Amino acid sequence: MRPYSQARAKGISSMNLLKMNIPIILILLISIFIFSILIIYPLALLIVLGFPMIPKALSVVSFLQAIEVTVVMSTLSAIIAIIMGTPIAYVMARYDFHLKSVVDAVIDIPIMIPHIIVGIMVVLAFASYYGLGPFLKAHGINFINTLWGATTAVAFLSSTYYIRVVEASIRMINPEMEAVARTLGASPLRVFTSIILPRIWRSMATGAILSWARSVSEAGALFIVAYYVLFGKNLVYPASVYIYESYVGIGLVNAVEFSAALVAVMLIIFIIYRVLVSLGGGNAWYG
Repeated sequence: MRPYSQARAKGISSMNLLKMNIPIILILLISIFIFSILIIYPLALLIVLGFPMIPKALSVVSFLQAIEVTVVMSTLSAIIAIIMGTPIAYVMARYDFHLKSVVDAVIDIPIMIPHIIVGIMVVLAFASYYGLGPFLKAHGINFINTLWGATTAVAFLSSTYYIRVVEASIRMINPEMEAVARTLGASPLRVFTSIILPRIWRSMATGAILSWARSVSEAGALFIVAYYVLFGKNLVYPASVYIYESYVGIGLVNAVEFSAALVAVMLIIFIIYRVLVSLGGGNAWYG
């Protein structure tokens, strides 16, 4: 074939390839456009407008107290997710049992229920004349406007993320390794700590930070359970409620100021967390 014919054939082949990929390119461009408008644009605008006001926001004592309450509440929620969620994730990943599909659906229910309803559920279950309410009240345990109630509400909403991340990580581990260890006389606990745990701890770290972040962002359930929290001797708004009060009571500019400051603080915590996990020998986002 002559050089001209070869070049022409190559050009036709490239054109055909381009025509075949046009639908994919268009879909990708539409996806990027929607992502830019829906995610990047609002976030960038908040950062650009709010960044100069961050030092002012972080000088407000009441806002710093709101961040402190939110960090404590979210950390307790993440700890609950780890303690409760790890065994559940292992059972769901390794065993088949009667009504497993029902349990699987129940795990996802917190994601589907409107958050205001979650707040109502927590009050009904722990702070009313029904269920455990009278028992808890008799022993001086109050769930309304306390750290107990706030942590319970956000833990209900955020634990699912931890369970699903860890469950997916356990499914990726070859169960034959566990079977071999058991035949060699290792107990189930020894198998978990020596084979499973070293392979899923990064996923546990990922699930914990996702659960933590979800707790930080919660507002709806807190409106019902803990609009403010008795923290020490002070009544303190959680950060999300604090920002809402700023928006309703003062205006958009004030809310932008505190929103940007909260985003900056959370990003710093995320970065520190990822660095610490990386120093531990892994990536914060992958098991």
